Amino acid sequence: MKLKNENKLTDAELEQVAGGGGWADDSRFLNVLLRGRKVQCGRYGGWTVDNHSEEIEKAWRSVGVIILHDVHGYGYSLDYKTEISQAEAWLHAEQVVGKHLKRADWDW
Repeated sequence: MKLKNENKLTDAELEQVAGGGGWADDSRFLNVLLRGRKVQCGRYGGWTVDNHSEEIEKAWRSVGVIILHDVHGYGYSLDYKTEISQAEAWLHAEQVVGKHLKRADWDW
């Protein structure tokens, strides 16, 4: 059965769906990317990551990524105006730090 008025999520919206990335992936990615720096954040899983959002936001700010908050959750930006995807935020962070990570480097 197919619904007439299907609502499809954009790629950016899909990235924000629980289990599709989010704070836990951000914490693991930033933990490895920023290893040895003062702003390195911890590696957190889905059950504890919300208790460390301030630490993760601070790590993001250190590479020029701003976390935007609204009633639907959060997003990423470089200028407070234009929202970017999680993948774009990661790419920007890698360029700032000068290090490229493969998923296997941080997702363990």
